Amino acid sequence: MTKSYFSQNLKNLRKYHKITLEELSEAVNVSKSALSDYENDKFSPSLIICRKIADFFKTSIDILEFSEILEKNKDGELILANQESHPKQILEAKEYAEVLEKQKNELLLELRLQKQKVESLTLQMRLQEQLKASKLSEIELLRSQIILLQEKIGLIQK
Repeated sequence: MTKSYFSQNLKNLRKYHKITLEELSEAVNVSKSALSDYENDKFSPSLIICRKIADFFKTSIDILEFSEILEKNKDGELILANQESHPKQILEAKEYAEVLEKQKNELLLELRLQKQKVESLTLQMRLQEQLKASKLSEIELLRSQIILLQEKIGLIQK
């Protein structure tokens, strides 16, 4: 099981930003006592609350949970114990996300191609309908000519 740094990181981030429990409570809309319980590792927050806290401190849930935040440098960037503190699952998840993104792009391309095929077939169907209408008109014209020729023949035979 991977060690969770959430409670300690929450304390450290509050300290680095010089924010009280009450101020953070108001900012993320979570009770002060709940935040205290999270910091004292009595309870774990829901994913939604983790997201609110991570967003407030402009960091990721992964860093809050799985990286040991040592301090904040003069530029305001977080200094982590080491980048290897990220568990293997996070790295695998990132790789998987890249694979999914590539598959998504391939599927979007395939979808565009299929849409073009549908448009092409629709156009072909319209052309076939026009050709059919043209041929029907031609047949009607030929029928009219046949009737006229039959009438002429009838007149000639009389």
